[in-house]
Amino acid sequence: MPRLAATDPQDAASEDRQRWARLAELIATADRDGMSALRPDELDEFARLYRRTTSDLAAARTRRRDPRLVAYLNGLAGRAAGLIYGAPARRRIDPLRFFLVTIPRTFRATAVYTAVAFALFLAPAIASYLMTSANPAWAAALFDPRLEAMVEDFLARDVPPGQYFADTTSLIGADNLSGFVLANNLKVALVAFALGITAGIGTAYALVGNGLMLGSFVGVFAHYDRLIDPIAIVAPHGFLELSAIFMAGGAGLMIGWAIIDPGDRLRLEAMADAARRGVVLLAAALITLGFAAIFEGFVSPQASGLMHTAGPRILVGFTAWVAMCAWLLLGDRLVRTPDAPWKAGRLEVTAPPGA
Repeated sequence: MPRLAATDPQDAASEDRQRWARLAELIATADRDGMSALRPDELDEFARLYRRTTSDLAAARTRRRDPRLVAYLNGLAGRAAGLIYGAPARRRIDPLRFFLVTIPRTFRATAVYTAVAFALFLAPAIASYLMTSANPAWAAALFDPRLEAMVEDFLARDVPPGQYFADTTSLIGADNLSGFVLANNLKVALVAFALGITAGIGTAYALVGNGLMLGSFVGVFAHYDRLIDPIAIVAPHGFLELSAIFMAGGAGLMIGWAIIDPGDRLRLEAMADAARRGVVLLAAALITLGFAAIFEGFVSPQASGLMHTAGPRILVGFTAWVAMCAWLLLGDRLVRTPDAPWKAGRLEVTAPPGA
């Protein structure tokens, strides 16, 4: 009868270290992005590794193993238990990581909602543009009366696109104009986000309404063969502003969809998860609006030099938009931001003693 080969203690120790390292890796992911970031198979693996680690801890205590190993396993098992049973994670806020990693990853993971928000804005914008470019009388039904008067006043003037903001800037100053614009845009973004609680109906209504207004605005200019004027006026800041509104609207739609279709989770649980991710999207929108306000206060009012003509103004806005896209789509891939290990006391859980 053949004899069974004895297990090499070094091989067993190596397998243990690999298992503990894998659990530490899953802990880092869950600690950073929440347990919901783990795939179903990773959740099963997490639970299995946790049970094995608690057994390893009990064996290490019984056999009076290295106190450092006992402390390491105790920290590893404790942190895993905290995540499994809902203990609040104690984490140091890292603004750089939030900006470069958390926001881009959340944006990509929820991009479908931003895309739907864009579609809800674009479809009525195209429709109202076609209507008002053919017959500007439609503007009376789609415009705010104050906006209609502003358009009529601008059409009566023949000034460079930058002059539209230059007059206001000369009166109140660029910093005050930026502050005013930022406050107004923040209100729009926050409303689009908050109305997600209406199962997304309020958010959709806000997006459609703004799309109708912008399409009508551009359509009136197109009717009078001045289509390039409104585009050049808003281009330096407008691409950023609109993108921010789409992100805030996407966050609201995500909460609304969690109410409509929570899946196999409790509705409150689905809403809470959507709200957590939605807040990250809203933060991205607010950051984008901050940059847009700076552009609107200090760049858009420029009416001399290259900024006198439409081409460079549109190029500036497009360049700013490309930079925003690079941040959202590639931010965490372009910058190395290694995960900082959490610590139990003074002992890091990313590597056991002797690894």
